[in-house]
Amino acid sequence: MPRGGQQRIPRPVEWSAGSANPWIDRIHQQSFALPEIERRLARHVVALDAAQASGSTIDDAEIPTTPMRPPFLTTRRDAAVLAPLFVNEAGETSVLLTRRSGRLRNHRGEVSFPGGRLDDGESALRAALRETHEEVNLHPSAIRVIGRLEPLTTVVSSSKITPFVGVVDDMTNLLGTLRPSPDEVDRIFTVTLRELTDSKCFREEIWAFPDGTFPVWFFEVEDDTIWGATGRMLRRLLDLILL
Repeated sequence: MPRGGQQRIPRPVEWSAGSANPWIDRIHQQSFALPEIERRLARHVVALDAAQASGSTIDDAEIPTTPMRPPFLTTRRDAAVLAPLFVNEAGETSVLLTRRSGRLRNHRGEVSFPGGRLDDGESALRAALRETHEEVNLHPSAIRVIGRLEPLTTVVSSSKITPFVGVVDDMTNLLGTLRPSPDEVDRIFTVTLRELTDSKCFREEIWAFPDGTFPVWFFEVEDDTIWGATGRMLRRLLDLILL
């Protein structure tokens, strides 16, 4: 399949190509073995205690948060997602992603991690695990949550998204049981971390607006383009692993 999807990319009038692949000098020096990736991430992610990581007690009230916008804007539209890492049949560390349904009102057809908005009174971790189960039928008991990345805010909707990183040790046996929720997900797919760092996959654009410029990161995978908030999360995850 060719690289890239059919997503509508709302580029501004003024934009330019950005920097080259930031990991090019490290791709062949670093191991992509999942145990080594876990060790590297453990130095950077916000750790969860044993009960939280097991999924038996999904409550992240004690996890410190990083404010990304004024508190009075954070109560209605907060969301949480999960980046599920696993070893595929070829022995390569991979991540699971979804293509959002074209019937959704917001971000239709875009690639995202499984996840969604928090229910009233719900913690970010509980929401990420609940939504992952609802969207792709991956049960919380199969996920070993290893930590949380810094929350980020979407450009268009100003939603705060809290990303968690988890490991699915038995994904080879579980892949056949995954199924997309028809109302929310059009496609479930996986991609290796090594593929995401390939220069044929990754690129950066600089978007210019009256109040300044900022980088936008794209990952052109088979039949899909990853960008936006998910692209930012992937860039951060790969930086922690490789830089």
